[in-house]
Amino acid sequence: MRNKGFLSLVAVGLLASSWSIGTVKAEGNEYDFSKKFIERQVEKPLQKGIIDSHALNQLQKEVKGSPSYSAKSFHKMGAASRSSVSSSEDFLFETEPNDEFNYADATSYEKPMIGQLLPLYDLDFHKVVVPRDGILLVAGGANSSAIDLGFAAVQKDFVENDKLVYLGSEVDEEGYEYQAYQAKGGTYYVGVLDQDNDQYDDNTEEDLYAIVTGFVDNVAPNKPGVNKVDNNDTSVTGKAEPGSTITVKSGNAVLATAKTASNGAFSAKIAVQKAGTKLAITAKDSAGNVSASVTVTVADVVAPSKPVVKKVDNNDKVVTGKAEAGSTVTVKNGSKVLGTAKAASNGAFSVKIAVQKAGAKLTVSAKDRAGNVSSSASVTVADVIPPKKPTVYKVDDNDKKVKGKAEANSRVTVKVGSKTLGSAKADSKGNYSVKIKAQKKGTKLAVTAKDKAGNKSAKRTIVVVKH
Repeated sequence: MRNKGFLSLVAVGLLASSWSIGTVKAEGNEYDFSKKFIERQVEKPLQKGIIDSHALNQLQKEVKGSPSYSAKSFHKMGAASRSSVSSSEDFLFETEPNDEFNYADATSYEKPMIGQLLPLYDLDFHKVVVPRDGILLVAGGANSSAIDLGFAAVQKDFVENDKLVYLGSEVDEEGYEYQAYQAKGGTYYVGVLDQDNDQYDDNTEEDLYAIVTGFVDNVAPNKPGVNKVDNNDTSVTGKAEPGSTITVKSGNAVLATAKTASNGAFSAKIAVQKAGTKLAITAKDSAGNVSASVTVTVADVVAPSKPVVKKVDNNDKVVTGKAEAGSTVTVKNGSKVLGTAKAASNGAFSVKIAVQKAGAKLTVSAKDRAGNVSSSASVTVADVIPPKKPTVYKVDDNDKKVKGKAEANSRVTVKVGSKTLGSAKADSKGNYSVKIKAQKKGTKLAVTAKDKAGNKSAKRTIVVVKH
């Protein structure tokens, strides 16, 4: 090949001047229009790394293997008309007429397209379908120096927009050209012409060209959509690109992987995670492109355990015990809140309250940072305060009862020394009457009261008098 040139019909922003075509229907003048468009392009070398080495090697292998075809095979398989056979085991062959978009030959990513550029000013269009967003690769070469091959991928009617963006091209030492385009999924066309037609026509039927197309998926999937994850869940669910592989990580640890269904839904099994754990979820497509990660914080939906409460008595001004670390402990008497306090990092809590009456039932609950409330622990205020000394009325040596007042419902006991003379229960008003045998004048009686909790009062001493 002579004068190898760079060709791109849709290199947006790469024109040498401000001349722009827009949308055009060439109506039989595609060759002239394409030629003018080509001449206004500037060279744009293909940046390293745009095409991975595997894809480039495959492209080179296919296009450089094409010279093994012969003109005899081409004529036998036939470019004469669209009714002729246009493929063989190894190649596709152009079919005429194919000089307009509507008559373009269909290409295959598996086989090179072989064609002629005859007669003078022949223009061939080959249709290529890009399955999804990615890089469209086009490579070309000829078996004869009579062809100064020019080719480029274009949109139908030479429309220019961001659906097809020229990334650049390169020519190797053997004269084979490789072009790359960032393309949206859709149908495009590769236009092919001989760039030395304006000088002279030296092509023969033995002079053939080969065009090879390839596709590289370089577009990462969108971020997965992830449903809420809580500290009861054994799976992470959501939606991502269909057929992609979902990976769930906690830090550097991979918790699970799963493949998305045809509708994009996924469910990745995980062990139950602690509330507050941050999970990173990504999607990787079949080409190895990895999406940006989505971070999900494991929600706390598990209520704290019931607090453990220590004994509370009718002297206490605090309620103490243990609950979930960092939780807020609330103490109530019925619906009345007596006090709240935060449990320490070891779970210990101390809630200040007013002294409560013996027998009062207190409820104690814990609420975590997420607002989950435990079931309530109940504690009855214990009675540790002894009754006051009983009041004792006058007792003479004829009396067979000791009367007076003591704590309501307490049990009153009358003794002489260590000997119990009798006992009786005070009524609800505190009145009591204890039966005894008549005692001699001067006998000292000791009277005490003991409440239901077993607390015993100090003794009241009285001396029996003469009647």
